[in-house]
Amino acid sequence: MKARTTLYELLGLGPDATEAEIRAAHLLLVERYQSGTHGLPPVDADNRIKAIKEAYWILSEPGRRAAYDASLIQAKASSPLPLADGGLPLKVEISDVKWTPGRIMLTIIGGLMIVGMVIQIFFSLFAFKQAGRAASGEMAAEAQERVMAAERRQMYGNMSDAEIAEQESRERQERADSASRYEQERQERARRDEERRREEALRERTYYADRVSSDLERAEHAARQQAEREKRQKEEAERRVEMEEQRRVQERLSRERARWQQELRN
Repeated sequence: MKARTTLYELLGLGPDATEAEIRAAHLLLVERYQSGTHGLPPVDADNRIKAIKEAYWILSEPGRRAAYDASLIQAKASSPLPLADGGLPLKVEISDVKWTPGRIMLTIIGGLMIVGMVIQIFFSLFAFKQAGRAASGEMAAEAQERVMAAERRQMYGNMSDAEIAEQESRERQERADSASRYEQERQERARRDEERRREEALRERTYYADRVSSDLERAEHAARQQAEREKRQKEEAERRVEMEEQRRVQERLSRERARWQQELRN
């Protein structure tokens, strides 16, 4: 006879498995049957993967798992008992239940109906207790007043209501003053931070302006020096030209003087 296999057994787990264990077993088995190292025909491997995924789909959601566990408990409770003569009843082989979406939906609806009945009973008991409490409402109110009076005596001692009101007013005023001082300090810190940022920005702009001015001065000084060098070079060139011209004039005068002297001697 073929023994009935539960979804937990299909994943290799027990009924008390955690969600993490169910997820890990599902991933491990799917990877095993998809890797081709299982030794099963492809059709059987695909059917096994489908069954594993369907088992994971049911057991991974708390509502579906609770409905399935309830069906297991019901099936175990309705299992055949031993006969009076010590023999065992006839075992009938029942194929595994096919958890179709329709069957799962009906199971979930039945579970929700049971949960609704339990909630209704709970609220009925709660309303009954509330009715009982309403009967003793005056006693509860009186006890509450006594407790509040005891707390007031413990906090304020033997002070009168006017003194208590005055002290509470002072405490409220102190809290308001404290909140106001805190807000003023916060605003002062914000103002100082803003001034510091402005000063830093001004220093940066001043530094940049000084740097640009210094660069301009250096550029102007370099330009003046270059102009002076060019001017001196031009004047030097003009002097050389003038000296060369004077030298040629002197040579010409010397030749003319020599020629005149030669003519006078002749």
